[in-house]
Amino acid sequence: MNITIVTEYSLWWVLPFALVSLLLIVMVYFFKKPYHKDLSLPKIYILAFLRGLSILLLLILLLEPKIKYALEKIEKPLLVFAQDNSKSLKLNNDSLFYLNEYPSEIEKFLETLNSEFEIKKISFGNKVEELSNYNYSEANTNFSDLFQFLKNNYGNLNNVQVLLASDGLYNKGGNPRYDVQDLNFPIHTLQLGDTARIEDVSVISVKTNKLGFIKSKLPVRIGVKATNLDSESVRLKIYNGSAKLIDDEFQINNNSFFIEKDFFITPEKAGLQKFRVEVIATGKEHSRSNNQYEFVVDVFDNQRKIAICFDKYHPDIAAIQSAINENLNFTVELINLAQKQADLEKYNLVVLYQIPSHLNSYSGFLQQIQQKEIPVLMVVGGNSDIEALNKLNLGVNLLRNEGLFSESSFVGDEAFNLFDLKRSKMEIFEKMPPLLSPLVNCEFTSEHHIVGYQSIKSVQTEEPQIVFSYTDEQKIAWIFGEGIWRWKLHLSRMNDSPEVFFDLINKMVQYLSLKINRNQLVVNYPKNISEGDEIVFDTEIYNKSYELVNQANLDFTLINQAGKSFNYNFEKRSDKYQLRIGSLPKGNYSFVVKTQDSENVLEQKGQFIVSLNSNEAKNLQADHKILSQISSLTGGKVFKPDEQAEMRTSIKENEHSKSILSEETKYGNLAEMLFVLIIIIILMILEWFLRKYWLGI
Repeated sequence: MNITIVTEYSLWWVLPFALVSLLLIVMVYFFKKPYHKDLSLPKIYILAFLRGLSILLLLILLLEPKIKYALEKIEKPLLVFAQDNSKSLKLNNDSLFYLNEYPSEIEKFLETLNSEFEIKKISFGNKVEELSNYNYSEANTNFSDLFQFLKNNYGNLNNVQVLLASDGLYNKGGNPRYDVQDLNFPIHTLQLGDTARIEDVSVISVKTNKLGFIKSKLPVRIGVKATNLDSESVRLKIYNGSAKLIDDEFQINNNSFFIEKDFFITPEKAGLQKFRVEVIATGKEHSRSNNQYEFVVDVFDNQRKIAICFDKYHPDIAAIQSAINENLNFTVELINLAQKQADLEKYNLVVLYQIPSHLNSYSGFLQQIQQKEIPVLMVVGGNSDIEALNKLNLGVNLLRNEGLFSESSFVGDEAFNLFDLKRSKMEIFEKMPPLLSPLVNCEFTSEHHIVGYQSIKSVQTEEPQIVFSYTDEQKIAWIFGEGIWRWKLHLSRMNDSPEVFFDLINKMVQYLSLKINRNQLVVNYPKNISEGDEIVFDTEIYNKSYELVNQANLDFTLINQAGKSFNYNFEKRSDKYQLRIGSLPKGNYSFVVKTQDSENVLEQKGQFIVSLNSNEAKNLQADHKILSQISSLTGGKVFKPDEQAEMRTSIKENEHSKSILSEETKYGNLAEMLFVLIIIIILMILEWFLRKYWLGI
């Protein structure tokens, strides 16, 4: 250990301090009291030295000296053990092994590496957390979150290895083959689960609209998978509560069978409606835990008709039309305003594509839309007449650099909460081709909510690309830029499906077509939640001038389907409120949000449904191929639970298992160190004792 003494002041101060010390001892021992009459010269020199050294040390402490020393530290290599804690592991044939024997075996194995490795144990499923038990209770498996956690916490280290224990099945997040490529350390995989083909039939998917309409046909597409049940028949039923809506039967014609069947159901009641799909095979099944699937539809009492108005055709119009047509509850009509006028009495929503335009301002038509307070989706592009738009007083003033355009990319605003648009989807849109946007400065004079901003040449601006605003009782959505058809095309090329684009447009249309809620207490929440997912309520309170306030305390009462109530308190977040209540068991729930200010009581009621989450039961045959690919892409190796010796050898001999010798520099304040004070005290006491002893006084 290398030790040096450093100070913020110049060490040349030691010279005057030494001179002062010398003068003091000369005065004490040679002038003030001439001890040489009673003591020999060597004894006087000893006493003077002790006195002078103690004074010098005290003066040196005024320089605030510090001891600088370097410590050598040996860092053991890190082994991260990541355990898949999802339900699929206890639904296979070896469930008793994974519940009883496996935990003790893997813990003993990790103990054998304790002396050579620092071991960090985590579990993953819905989320990544410290491994506390092996209960396999997570309703989902998400490899993306695991790999992001490893990257954030250990991405900068070069002595890390990961031992990933899983059956390879996942149902949330991205494809592990792609996400794992960002990691720069080996991931060894421990293959769990059963790869044997089993006799099983399961509901793999249910595709339907989130919104439906009473007495109208609602399309439902159901995907059914069957393995090793050739020549058996399957009975498929759909229920709404206890009422059976569909009863169908079909034949399995091979051992690797998959079919998607289309049905139409007709909701009889408005509100949140829960439907249940059941499939049962005539043959013996390995498990029936995956024979049910629940889905929820918010049923309204009328359909929506939408007009897309334009005077110059553009590929964007077809892209928007195709997205809206995905929802059969919307009827879309294209209207070329240069050829005919639209009958506004027929429509719940009007899409104005670059209207008003340079060809015509259509002032009379637009005034009718405002008077009737029809919701509008405005697309502003190169053919838009900005001056005519400003004259409409739509709650936004567009200051334009005349004739200038720029390619702008999308950057999502995480604070947006008018409807559920998850961060993962925003990240997809941030990778989309840029739109051609007019260079305008947007000055909003009314309430507005920004979905995403414009990014020009990788620099985020304050100008919105997609935004919602209000004028009196009229909802308006703005898309500043043309070329949105490229988003659909780009998604089709990447994923063979533009579903994310369709979802965005449909959510915008659904939100616009619903009536404005001008309640002073507004609660935003998901109406359909999968079992195991966290539930978040975002709430806003407005005064009578409809200004956002948050002075009041807000209470939340949750009532389950058994009638039992639970009380919660909202947390204030900036000018809004938020409540997180974790996950809930499946069932129907209602709630009451209530506050009381100095003038009146504000109250809002609502309901939501927690549906059965059968994701982990959809596929019970382990996918070890994915685990092999993860190891191959990261330089790791693949093992089975009974190959502990090989696993131990490979981990120890891996190049990432080397200890790291590091040097850490530390500083200690000399004045605060007890031994320095003890030395000074010893010098003073020794001088006093010798003087008393030699002089006899």
